Amino acid sequence: MARLRETKAPSGIAGGPPSPDPHRPDSGAVANLSAAGQATRSKQNRAVPEAAELRQLERAEVWNHVQRLTLQQLDRLVAMEPKVLRDASPKPVHDLRVASRRLQSLMDFLYAPPRPPQVQKLRRRLQRARRVLGSLRNQDVMADRIGRILARKRATHREAWKAVHCYVLKLRPKIAARAHRKLARLNLGDAYLRLREELAGPASSSARTSRVLTFPEQGRADGPPVTPLEGGSLSRPQVEVTPAARLAERLGDLWRDFEVRSTDSRRNPSALHALRIAAKRLRYTIEVAADLGFSGSADALAWLRELQGRLGDWHDAEVLGQTMIKLVARRGFLEEHLALAIEIGKLVLRLRDSKARSCKAYLRETFRSPEYRRTADSVAQWAALRRAAD
Repeated sequence: MARLRETKAPSGIAGGPPSPDPHRPDSGAVANLSAAGQATRSKQNRAVPEAAELRQLERAEVWNHVQRLTLQQLDRLVAMEPKVLRDASPKPVHDLRVASRRLQSLMDFLYAPPRPPQVQKLRRRLQRARRVLGSLRNQDVMADRIGRILARKRATHREAWKAVHCYVLKLRPKIAARAHRKLARLNLGDAYLRLREELAGPASSSARTSRVLTFPEQGRADGPPVTPLEGGSLSRPQVEVTPAARLAERLGDLWRDFEVRSTDSRRNPSALHALRIAAKRLRYTIEVAADLGFSGSADALAWLRELQGRLGDWHDAEVLGQTMIKLVARRGFLEEHLALAIEIGKLVLRLRDSKARSCKAYLRETFRSPEYRRTADSVAQWAALRRAAD
């Protein structure tokens, strides 16, 4: 089943070294963190977090490292917007949606609620951009899938698939024009400049909240100068949040939501979309954890990618079925093409039946699998190790 796959995150999430920027925090400690990359990758394959990893995440340069990754991903996202607006190919649309999810995951790691206004504003714009481009992405996936079916020498129901393919291709320019107008109105460039200023410099007083992030070891003479990304009024209670505590908190919240969605989806197939969204959020946060050396992250990411791929396939089949129904329901189509409409209707029933059978069997097995159990154990043990350190 053909669909656009979300590519594996390159090293450092955003891919490639960051460009020099005098406003970005830089330190030798961050370089040391990157230089230890080989040891970090070997840690990812262990199933149980170790106390040494906890101490590594308590270091002040971790905040700076994630901050740099966020700036890189922000630069990458904004560079993709012109490509989406001028390029008719599906890849820029897919890449921008994936980049927005990775950027949002990094931002959510750095900024715990309540978030600074500029951060919250860009976060909402990222979500709107994905929704705006969602219909266009669906058209591209459907066109690609049907094109592959028609490319087979012995494709069955060829006339029915040709009719659906022509319908999808005819809709694409209209959907693309509407998506491009809405994306331009979101003005991601303005949000980019504001968030870049927020990330690259000290947090302004207007962006301060009652919950603060206090960097460990910031008072050491040999440590890098670090400014907290979140601040609060001195008259309000302040909460000191270390990188390890923030990671444990974020993963714990996302895992609980994922567990609820997985239970719902096994009882009610209509809840699959919510499970798909929960899996994406968990996956992109674990990508951040993998970059920081979180044990068990490699296995967890492999399992989540497979699950996300299956859920995506079922989502695409559902969207395709709905599009085929809309085609048959068009005024005059049923009357003028009765035999073709009946054939398309049979294809819709086959899609639904195939999805229901494969979905039930796969979910039953995957949530009993050793990979699922190892992922659950890693998250639980990380949280336990964090509480023990406190």
